[in-house]
Amino acid sequence: MFDLLLKGGMVYDGSGSKPFKGDVAVKDGKIAEVSGSISAGAETVLDISGLAIAPGFIDKHSHSDGSYINDDRSESKIYQGVTTEVVGQCGSSLFPRSEVELTRLKENGPEDKSDLSEHYQSGSFAKLRKKADEDGKKMSVNLVQLVGHNSIRRGVVGLEGRASTVDENKMSAYLLDKNLEEGAWGLSLGLGYMPGIFSEINELTELGKVCEKHNVMITSHMRDEADKVFDSVDEMIDIYEKTGARVHIAHLKISSVDLWGNAEKLYEHITNAQKRGIEITADMYPYNASSTGLTNVLPRWAMEGGQDKTTKRLTEAGEERVKLYAHFQRYYPTKVEGDRVYVVSTNGRYPIADDKTMGELSEELGLSVPDTIVKTLIETKCRGNGIFFSMAENDVFYLLSKDIAIGSDGSGRPYDPSMNQGKPHPRAYGTFTRFLRLRREKNLCPLETAIYRMTKKPADIIGLKDRGLLKPGLIADITVFNEETVSDTATFKDPFQKPIGINHVIMNGRFAIRDGVQTEERLGSYILRQ
Repeated sequence: MFDLLLKGGMVYDGSGSKPFKGDVAVKDGKIAEVSGSISAGAETVLDISGLAIAPGFIDKHSHSDGSYINDDRSESKIYQGVTTEVVGQCGSSLFPRSEVELTRLKENGPEDKSDLSEHYQSGSFAKLRKKADEDGKKMSVNLVQLVGHNSIRRGVVGLEGRASTVDENKMSAYLLDKNLEEGAWGLSLGLGYMPGIFSEINELTELGKVCEKHNVMITSHMRDEADKVFDSVDEMIDIYEKTGARVHIAHLKISSVDLWGNAEKLYEHITNAQKRGIEITADMYPYNASSTGLTNVLPRWAMEGGQDKTTKRLTEAGEERVKLYAHFQRYYPTKVEGDRVYVVSTNGRYPIADDKTMGELSEELGLSVPDTIVKTLIETKCRGNGIFFSMAENDVFYLLSKDIAIGSDGSGRPYDPSMNQGKPHPRAYGTFTRFLRLRREKNLCPLETAIYRMTKKPADIIGLKDRGLLKPGLIADITVFNEETVSDTATFKDPFQKPIGINHVIMNGRFAIRDGVQTEERLGSYILRQ
């Protein structure tokens, strides 16, 4: 007898194959049988006629590293049908921290007092897991952990704006190797962030060799997603050619107005590399806005030394301040450009700016947009968060129609606004259901292809062998949804809204969501690379 039998659904097995009406049986946490009709009995039989049944969605790019520590429900992800997330992205992970960094944290406490996960910064991946286990922390969604390059570099090189030395590269390689041995799944680069912006190809090559040895991927928030996006793709190709480690582009986009309309050319640039034998892949989210720190408006050189030094450059008279003001005058001269920068939260430092665009704030303050940006950065000490409307919708739609994995670039969050800092990007609450809606409304691709890009494709990119397909013997992570109604409801002004059309989410053969309501079960765990 089976434990669970799902009957009469439209089966999308994750491979991209045509769907068929059938049944899926589960036994001991694994998929036991998938066929047109299963007659054997089960402890629980659920009629899902008229619904689609698919593997649990895999969020290829997530920032839920500490979400379970703050709130183990992970509502924003589980209600979208996500059962596995790849974390440690954009060069940042909660480990490895040097003894100096851990001592400083112990003495001063975390910068964001509301983020409990900051207390879990650890010397290694194993130590992070040990602390979470000792504290009885549970998860709603499985986590696949990457090692953040910036986390390594902070401890080895620091925040200095220079190339690393040969000895420093050896130490960085050692730390990466150690954490991969402890079960991490690859390396993430944050080449657009401190201190990764200062790394050069020799450093990245040494780390890439470690990844090649372990047969794991290198994923990257590339060095430039705007004017030099093609050069940034070439840098990833260069890393592959020098190391043999497969490379992956995080949140593929074109963030330069001057390059809007070049999505087809960018995609061809990547596929042409694939035809030459380059192992390069990408993920994306279905929005025309990104979200990161407000320092995203700054030129890269201005971030050397960290946020305090950057604030000093903005406040002290001199050549650097003049250069920065000229930068803002060039890229944010009027309200039109200012309205593309929306302030999510200043974390209490400059509340007048919260929930406004720089254009709106400039009118309220009676200042030019460049002056408003400077004032906001100074008042927040370069620690605010924003949303940046930097992409053309047609470019986004074009890329969404292509063979690219889906990743939210968002974290697991609660729906309660009071438990969030400001208004986060709606991608945390709507990426997967939005993609399914846009696919349906704009005929971007067949549904079986869309599901493949949220299940087996990310599993293949990561190297997950036991998830991503509805196939006997694999883990029973399953999402059941209404393909005709599934949709996002989260917006930029009100992101705290549940999607519709996700009926059931099953993890390890048990219900995480049943009839659209989250259960008390916390079925996630770290998936360790063997």
